[in-house]
Amino acid sequence: MSQGHDPTGARRLARIALGGPQRDVHRVRWAADLWTDLRHSLRHLSKAPAFTALALLSIAISVGAASAVFAALKAVVLPPLPYSHPERLVQIATDLRGVSRSHGDYVFWNDGVEIARRTHTLASIGLWGNAVLDLAGNVATPPEALYGVRASAAVFPTLGVAPMLGRAILPEDDQPGRAKTVLLSHGLWTRRFNSDPAAIGRHVKLNGEDYTVIGVMGPTFNFPLRREAARTPVPYVEFWTPLQADPSSPPSGAMGAIARLRDGTPLKQARADLDAISAALAREFPASNRDRIHRVAPLRDRTLRTAENALWMLMAAAGLFLLIGCVNVANLQLARGYSREREIAVRLALGAGRSRIIRQLLTESAVLSLAGGAAAFILAAAAWQVLPSLAPASIPRLAATRADWTLLAFSAAIAVFSGLLAGIAPALRSTRSTLSGGALAIRGGAAGGTERLRTALVVSEIAIATLLAAAGVQLGGRLIQLVESGTGFDTDRIFAAVVLPSRERYPSPEDRALVYRRFLEAARAIPGVEKAGVVDALPFSGENTGGFVSANAAAPADERDRIVAEIDVTGGEYLQAMGVRLLEGRWFRDQEAGPSSDAALVDEGVAKRLWPGESAVGRRVCVFCEPGRPANWKQVVGVVTSIRHASLEGDVHWTVYLAGGAFERAAFLVLGGGRPPTELDTAVRKAVASVDPNQPVLLGASMRSLVSDSIADRRFVAALLGATVCLALLLAVAGVYGVVAYLTSRRTHEIGIRVALGATRGRVQGLVLGQGLRRVLAGVLAGLAAAVILLRALRGQIAGFETLNPEWMAAAALVVAAAAVIACWIPARRAASIDPLAALRQD
Repeated sequence: MSQGHDPTGARRLARIALGGPQRDVHRVRWAADLWTDLRHSLRHLSKAPAFTALALLSIAISVGAASAVFAALKAVVLPPLPYSHPERLVQIATDLRGVSRSHGDYVFWNDGVEIARRTHTLASIGLWGNAVLDLAGNVATPPEALYGVRASAAVFPTLGVAPMLGRAILPEDDQPGRAKTVLLSHGLWTRRFNSDPAAIGRHVKLNGEDYTVIGVMGPTFNFPLRREAARTPVPYVEFWTPLQADPSSPPSGAMGAIARLRDGTPLKQARADLDAISAALAREFPASNRDRIHRVAPLRDRTLRTAENALWMLMAAAGLFLLIGCVNVANLQLARGYSREREIAVRLALGAGRSRIIRQLLTESAVLSLAGGAAAFILAAAAWQVLPSLAPASIPRLAATRADWTLLAFSAAIAVFSGLLAGIAPALRSTRSTLSGGALAIRGGAAGGTERLRTALVVSEIAIATLLAAAGVQLGGRLIQLVESGTGFDTDRIFAAVVLPSRERYPSPEDRALVYRRFLEAARAIPGVEKAGVVDALPFSGENTGGFVSANAAAPADERDRIVAEIDVTGGEYLQAMGVRLLEGRWFRDQEAGPSSDAALVDEGVAKRLWPGESAVGRRVCVFCEPGRPANWKQVVGVVTSIRHASLEGDVHWTVYLAGGAFERAAFLVLGGGRPPTELDTAVRKAVASVDPNQPVLLGASMRSLVSDSIADRRFVAALLGATVCLALLLAVAGVYGVVAYLTSRRTHEIGIRVALGATRGRVQGLVLGQGLRRVLAGVLAGLAAAVILLRALRGQIAGFETLNPEWMAAAALVVAAAAVIACWIPARRAASIDPLAALRQD
C-alpha cells in the first residue's frame, strides 16, 4: 500500500510474493455465484408452478410469433437474389404515355434489341419470354406439359450464373434455324431423368421435335423468381431454351428484359440513359414507339418489394405482440415480487447488496426466458411444417422457409432480451423494499409506486392490442371488400383448362383451329357441362392482351379519343359459360369464328365511353388502333355486361371481344356446369386425350380458385396478421385480468371495511370496475391515435392500407374494449361477493 496500490491489489501482490495461488479469486467467486444463482432460480421457479407456466406460455407464444415471421424474412427478404452481384441487376419495363395502366415488366423485342445496341450504362441485356412445351411420354410416363422460358443467349451471362452440369445457352445456339437445345431445371432432371449425369447430350422430344439437353441448373436456381400466370402450375421454371428470334420476322408479343449495370454506374444515370433512348426511338419509329416510355428499376424491387413490405409489417406486428408478452411477464413478476417482499427484506437486512439481489432476480428471468425461447422455437418450427403448403406462389422463396440453427439462435436471443426487458423493472422495484416497508407492510396498503408501474404496463398493453386490432381489421376488411366486390362472372360454375397444341405438331393455323374445335366438341360431351367455349386470354390467368380502342377514325393521332381495353378473342359459348349477360344485340355466330370475321362484342363500359347516350350495336370500333395500323376496324354486334379481368382492385375493366380467329388463337377451354372441379379436371384430360393422346393439359382449375389465387399473398398476410391480433388480444385481456385481480386482492381489507359500513354490491362492483375501465379507456385511446398515425404512414406501401376506414377502426377498438371490460368485470364481481368478516380478519 505504501507503493500506491489499493488494498485489494496489495493483498494480491503479497500472495504472489509469498508463493500463494496466482489465480483470480474474483473470477472464481463470480462463477460460483452464477452457479448459485442458477440453482436458486430453478428452485424458486419450481416452487411457483402457476407463475412459471403462465410466464413460459406468454414468452413461448410471443417469441414464437416473432420467430415464425423471422423465418419467412430469412427465406424471402434477407438473402440476396441468387445471382452474381444482384445489386447491379435491373429490370426494364414499358409504360404507355398518358395511360395509367402499365404494360408491366416487359418490353417489345425490337425495343430490347435497340436498347442493347444504344445503351451506355447497361453492360448486357437479356430478353426472355414464357413458353410451354410438351414433353413426350412413354409406356411408363404420360406426356407432360412443361412451363419454361425461351431466353436469349445474354440472359445467363447477365445473371452471372452457370449450370451445375453441362453448359449454358451460347450465342450460336440462339441463331434462327440452329438445332434445338434445352437446359433442364434440377427438379425436372431429378423427376424425369433420375438425376442421371448422362442426360447431358441426350435427345428429348419436346412439342414433337428433338431437343438436345445441354445442361442442368443447380437446385436453388429459378428464373424468373416471381410467377403470376395461370400457365404456371408450380412456381418453378422447368426448362430454358434459346429464344432464336428472327430479326426479319421478330416476335410480336411483349418480353421480359433483364439487364446488368456497368461497373460504377448509378441507377440514376441508367434511368437518364433509358429516357434518352425512349425519346430517340419515338422520333425514329413513331408508328410503334410514339407512346412508349422505358423504365428501369432494381430487379430486387420488382421481384420482392411487395412481399418485403408485407413481411416487414408482419415483423413489426410480431414485435408489438412481443411487447405485450413482455408486459404480461413483467406484471406476473411484479405480483410474485409482492409475495417475496419478506424474503428480499430479510436478505437486505442481513447485508446482501442490492446489486446481488437484482442479479439473482435477473438470472431467474434469463432462465425462464431461455426455456420460453426453446418452446418458441418448437412452435415456430411446427408452424413452418404447415405454412409452406399454404404459401402463395406469388411470394418468391416463401415455400422454402424452414427452421434451422439461425432460427434457434434468434428465438433464444429474442427470448433472453424480452425476459430481461420484462424482468428489470420488477427487479429494481422489489429491491426497494425494506424490512419495515416490505416485510411488515399491511396488505391493504398497496404500494403507490408499484400500482403506478402496473397501471402504465396495462395501459401500454391495451394500446398495443388496439393498434394491432385496428391494423388487422383494416387489412382484413379491405380483403373482404375485394372478395365481395364481384368479378362480373359466375366463379362457382366455371372450370378452365390450359390446352396449348404445339405449333410443331400443328404448324398451320387451319390445323390448330381444327384440333381445337375437336377439343371443344369433346369437352361439350362431358356429362354435366352446359356451356363450353374457348378464349385466348382468360380473366385472372395472368394473360392480358390490352390495346388501344377507338371509335374515331382520327384516334391514332388524337390521344383524347382512345381508351385502353382488354381485347380477347373468343369462340363457342365462352361468354355464356362465364355467365356474362347480353344487354343489347346478339351473341357471336359459329360462322363468325373464321379468321376474316370482323364481328365484335363490347362491354357496357366501352359502349358508354365511346358512344355515350347512344346504341353501340352496328357501330364500328378500331382495336389495337395505333399509328402503325389505324384501320383495324370491327363491327359491333352486341353489348354485354362488364367483368374484371386482371384484378379485384379498382374499377371494372373495359373489354372488347372478337370472334375472328378464335380457334387459331385459343389457349383456354372454358366449361360451365355444376360438377365439382376435381371431376371436371379428370374428365377434361380424358376428353383432350381422346382427340390427341399426345396432347397434355397444362393446368385445370375452377375460376373461383383462379380469382382466389389473385389475392393469395394478401390473404396469407392477412391471415398471419389476424392470428397475431387474436393472440395479442388474448394476452392483453389476460394481462388486464391479472392486474385488476391483483389490485383487488390487495384491497380486500379495504373492501371488507366498506361492505361492513354499508356499501352495496353494486357500489363495490362499480368501484373495482371503474378502476379497471380508466386504464382500458386510456389504452384504447392511445392505441387508436397510434393506429391512425401508423396506417397513414403505411399508405401506398402495403396493399390494403390505401384508405382508412373509421368504422372499421372503431369496431376494432370496441372489440378490444369489450374484451378488456369483461376481464375487469370478473374480479369486480368477485370483489362484490367478499365476506366482510373474513376480510376484516386478514392482517
